[in-house]
Amino acid sequence: MTNLDPADFNVITGAFKSVAAEMGDIMLRAAYSSIVREAKDCSTCVMDADAKTVAQAEMIPVHMNSLAAAIPYVREKYDIKSIKPTEAYVTNNPYENGQHLNDIIFILPVFFEDELVAFTGSVCHHLELGGAVAGSNADATDLYQEGIIIPTMKIDIERDLGDGPVEQFIRANVRLPDTIIGDFHAQISAVLRGRQLLQELFARYGVPLVHACMKEMQDYSERMLRAAIADLPDGEYFGEDQLDGQTLDSEQPIIKARVVIEGDEAFIDMTETSDQVSWPVNAPVASTHSAVMTVFGLLAGPGVPTNDGTYRPIKIETRKGSILDPFHPAPVRGRMSSAYRTASAVKRALANAAPKRFSAAGNDATNTITMSRKHIDGYEMFAEILMGGNGAGPANDGAEVIAQMLSNTGNTPTEAIEMDHDFIRILEYSLIPNSGGAGVQRGGLGQRRVYEVLKDGVLISTNGDRHNTGPWALAGGQTGNLSAYIIVRDGQETRIPAASNFELNKGDRFIVEICGGGGYGDPKARDRALVANDLRCGRITKEAASELYGFDGSELAAE
Repeated sequence: MTNLDPADFNVITGAFKSVAAEMGDIMLRAAYSSIVREAKDCSTCVMDADAKTVAQAEMIPVHMNSLAAAIPYVREKYDIKSIKPTEAYVTNNPYENGQHLNDIIFILPVFFEDELVAFTGSVCHHLELGGAVAGSNADATDLYQEGIIIPTMKIDIERDLGDGPVEQFIRANVRLPDTIIGDFHAQISAVLRGRQLLQELFARYGVPLVHACMKEMQDYSERMLRAAIADLPDGEYFGEDQLDGQTLDSEQPIIKARVVIEGDEAFIDMTETSDQVSWPVNAPVASTHSAVMTVFGLLAGPGVPTNDGTYRPIKIETRKGSILDPFHPAPVRGRMSSAYRTASAVKRALANAAPKRFSAAGNDATNTITMSRKHIDGYEMFAEILMGGNGAGPANDGAEVIAQMLSNTGNTPTEAIEMDHDFIRILEYSLIPNSGGAGVQRGGLGQRRVYEVLKDGVLISTNGDRHNTGPWALAGGQTGNLSAYIIVRDGQETRIPAASNFELNKGDRFIVEICGGGGYGDPKARDRALVANDLRCGRITKEAASELYGFDGSELAAE
């Protein structure tokens, strides 16, 4: 830590993390939509004067390089050093290193005594941004059908927002203008507060010291990640996973990862992955990079800050035209499916390198349902992200009904949905017995939700995965079960694909079943007391206890 007092470094870098976290809290408190307010689908960060990430709030891991990744496209158009205090950069373009159109990126400069000293940034998932369908368009064949595209541009906050052209343009092209603009202003409030806090930090400690701490914090993250990589055995390792097809019986794209560990650096080759597809599960390259980085970030551990230094020891190669680096204008709305399969494939490869350091696959999907209804006054809509089970590890069972490694989103309370929307009622919210893969350590259970439709004309749009291929296991464990979306109408059940659009009417029911995680180790070797407890608590059935674990019930009776 050259020329830095350790006390100064700890205090100031702690402040960076606190600023990012407070920005995130402001977004959650100010947001209009439940997907931000309750599910926390947003992120905030502090950046240095070159717009490289210094600290990021612990919210959505797949956003981990979203803001910094967009900067090269900003630089192509603008000299970032010439930005004015009233200006900001904004984009949602997936082909300019955004994520998908729903994620608007907002980057604000921070000035202190007329000097550009830093940036603050926010990215927020907006409930909808126009497009052909109210919600997620599972049938989109190109980007233009998914919503309005905001190119990378510099705006003047005082001139372009409020009654200005940018805000009015967005308002005119969305179905829920008050909600979308409300969330947009929550983003702006967050970065403005972050700017104020950073200015106070610069005033207290001075520009040279704060900048030195920014650089050292990035270098620290690099050193820690290099140490984590160096702890893996050198070699070449392979992993793969499959996505669902467009329909329940169509061909499934394959994500393949070749991971080369050499000393304290890693090279990840994703070039053998399937070609881009015609439905919206293509992943923009920024999402692919985020997915890979998240796995290595987890490897480094929770004490390592996510910033520019995190990315330095890792090189990633994709193939243009693949599902992980598609040609414009391939649709990308459901890109989390491919991003998750990317993370899963990389994790599987690393598990081959160090099997006792990794867990089996979890649900590893963003299972999103959007329900909307048009009425005389306009549209009402909500989106919900539904969690599944985590994979089991070498020394632990998987967690039940929890956000997976790229998401970190929260469960939206049933009461919040029913209070805000009178066209839906939630009849069941439960764990699914046997849904986690059997093993010495059992995969976490998935969930079942049953929605009853109370009014006609409700459009449901879904995204998700694991409807065709269950989460893989490790060390002789068993895979998790499959997810399913089911429409019940007039007593008849119809199973629909993971990505679907469907109109529901009064009396219909929509059943969501999200899979559990994969198991770890031979189920027959599981501790008998744990099997008995799972049976007692209803996590497994008697049949599963007997067939999978070799547990006949006599041990339970003998307790």
